[in-house]
Amino acid sequence: MLKVANITSRYRARLIASAYKKWLKKGDKVLDAGCGTGVVAKELENLLDLRIYGCDIENYLVVKIPFKKMPSDFLLPKYGYKFNAVMFNDTLHHTQFSNQENLIMQVLKISDNVLLFELKPTIVNRIFDYLINKIHYKNLDIPFTYRSEKQWEKLFKKMGLTFKKKILQRPLLYPFSHIAYKISK
Repeated sequence: MLKVANITSRYRARLIASAYKKWLKKGDKVLDAGCGTGVVAKELENLLDLRIYGCDIENYLVVKIPFKKMPSDFLLPKYGYKFNAVMFNDTLHHTQFSNQENLIMQVLKISDNVLLFELKPTIVNRIFDYLINKIHYKNLDIPFTYRSEKQWEKLFKKMGLTFKKKILQRPLLYPFSHIAYKISK
């Protein structure tokens, strides 16, 4: 089953790359916060010619990328350098609303750019996301703290952040609908 999930992760990486390609440049140093198996990160590294690093609450990696374990659900690892961007790819809906804001603020200390690729809060997205995450990460807490576009944008404004948005068209036979943001101070 993991091999099928790796194929879908590679497909998803191409969608993410299409959203981020104008926001990143060749050779950028990028942290994938909540990198999971690392399959998407590795694919993005190859597709966009990036230097990718990963962190997550556990080491779920099935591919080799530089990785640091998060000290807790609320803290990113310490880095002695800045990143060109930090990505949250289908990650923030796995933590409480208040922690979403906390993690974004932490990222803005190690990068000037946050890239957010998130599921839209639909019934289909919730069902498929739950099932896929139970296959990949059996013990993962899935609070389903999805935000609508309006809710994300209200949060960014409240935090005093600027943003650019990209709405992705859902490809045929792909069950998920996504939105992408580039967030800056």
